[in-house]
Amino acid sequence: MPSRCSSDTFGPDNVGEDNTCPLHIGERLSKLEQLFEKFVCRKSSSIATSSAPRSPMLAGASNETPSKFKFVGLPEISSAGQSISSIGEGILAAQHGTWTSAPSIRTLVDKGEPAQTVCDTIHRALVSLLPSQHDADIIFETSNGWMILNGMYRPCKDIFVNQDPESYALDMSEIAKERAVIIARTLVHLAICISALPPEFDPSRFSNIWNLDATMETYISTVTSLVTSTDEPLLTLPGLETLLLLSVYQMNIANFRQAWLIVRRAMNLAHLMGFHRIIAQPKIQPPVEAVEAASWIWRCIVDIERYLGLHLRLPFAGDDYPVMEDADPHFVHRARLASISRQIAELDREITPQMYVQALALDERLESMMREQSKDFWDVPNIPPTARTPESYAVLERLIVQMWHFELKIFIHLPFLLRAPKESRYEYSKVTALQAGRNIVMRWFALRNAGITQACCRLGELGVFIAAITLTLDILIDMATKEKGEVQKTKGSDFMMICRVIGEMEKLGKASTREKIAARSAVVLKKLLSSLDPSKGPVGKMRLTIPYFGTIEVERKKLPVRPAFDLDSDTAKKLNTTATGHHLPVFSFVSNALWPPANDRPDCGLDFDIVLFDGLEDTDVEGNWVF
Repeated sequence: MPSRCSSDTFGPDNVGEDNTCPLHIGERLSKLEQLFEKFVCRKSSSIATSSAPRSPMLAGASNETPSKFKFVGLPEISSAGQSISSIGEGILAAQHGTWTSAPSIRTLVDKGEPAQTVCDTIHRALVSLLPSQHDADIIFETSNGWMILNGMYRPCKDIFVNQDPESYALDMSEIAKERAVIIARTLVHLAICISALPPEFDPSRFSNIWNLDATMETYISTVTSLVTSTDEPLLTLPGLETLLLLSVYQMNIANFRQAWLIVRRAMNLAHLMGFHRIIAQPKIQPPVEAVEAASWIWRCIVDIERYLGLHLRLPFAGDDYPVMEDADPHFVHRARLASISRQIAELDREITPQMYVQALALDERLESMMREQSKDFWDVPNIPPTARTPESYAVLERLIVQMWHFELKIFIHLPFLLRAPKESRYEYSKVTALQAGRNIVMRWFALRNAGITQACCRLGELGVFIAAITLTLDILIDMATKEKGEVQKTKGSDFMMICRVIGEMEKLGKASTREKIAARSAVVLKKLLSSLDPSKGPVGKMRLTIPYFGTIEVERKKLPVRPAFDLDSDTAKKLNTTATGHHLPVFSFVSNALWPPANDRPDCGLDFDIVLFDGLEDTDVEGNWVF
């Protein structure tokens, strides 16, 4: 058996040529011995009695100055509370000067106290931001974001008002007793509810909240700096729920890229916690609350990541999750839409016959999924404006799933819609994409009629924006390629839809600064139409990049000019023939008053007046609308 090493082993007499390791250790301990001896010699006069505060010193040190140590090795600690790090700090301090006071002695208990103090400070800072119960009740009762409590996370029953989950209101006094991460989650939830308040809401109803925008910003910035800045508190169910709500908040304020970054961080942490494996396991009977919560969070994270990744043309990180066949129909269909979104995103490439075959195959899959649902599932629902019940939640979820379904239809067929006028084989894509756009607009009107366009993370507003852009491009293409009479008959209803969408969005944007998506959508739609007006720019081609839609190219044409000669001349008669429709100018049709019948217009002969209106709500101006 190998012999044990002792203190005598490292003496100079026992070191040989074949004992290199003890040689090195002996040299190092000899240097350490000299350092300790030097330290004790220089500070022997500073060592106080046992009643005075003790400085870090070596075992066996006394008022006498030792000449050398009786052994070679590490010294003993003078007390159980004294740590090795405190001795090392004392030695380093001795090499730079004389002590003015006794150095602090750090123990394992001391290391825990600062961390606890920091946690208490964070907890107090978060609790101080919680609103009064009066203000919180007003927010929960008035906000259109009440679906967050069922859609994104499900808190325990104890923190609800009167412990009633169907109240959709949280008890601030109970929240204040919870951990810091749960308080942070509640603050983000409140910020979402404030952002989803109706545009006509009167802030004077609050007792302690004066500026809604500043309150939301304070909640979010505080949670971001104190809680989500480190991963440790986020590696919990409430922590992931906080990140999920932060992503929803960024979507509500039209900051989709920041929302994508946050949800990807939540997905990375959920991967580390094994949520992607938990959801793949067979369902446990009876259900375990923690497992059910983890599975629910993972589904929400994947759904939001797929939705944002498809609109932003960004890659996906999460795999498909199993479909719960026994769940509600809208949950089953939402899971299938999330699965097919990855394949639809891959279609955003060069247009080829092979790509069109893939697009038609995906369209067939969507049609098959649509047929699996009942006919009643696809009806435009009647939405109660104020009811906060599980039934109302199911109706709103079904409507949003419908809009997502038709949005995917547009994404599949949009590249081919723009090529349909030149290649007739793409006519099916044109018809399908336009019908999907109309379906989205009709469902957004249902939300608008109920006054709750802010519900469901404002996904409806982004969907109707894409649908309106699609319908607008089709109208402009037809104006350049077809006769006026045909355009008036086939596109009149679409033009009315677009006018109403822009008018409603402008009203929302003017009513509240929180309606950022609506305000920006109205600006983009109006700019698209006005940018196609040749009188407001040089003749030639231009490129328009539309947010969350893509880039299109538009070619400007010269406007017809009013002749300055006798109307009875031969040239005037030719021009009159041109104006009546035998030779249609580019991007032109008669009257922006939703194309009134021809027999209602006075027979004045020539019609060269060009009226370019400032707002799309002005539909009573007679004249030509020429782009």
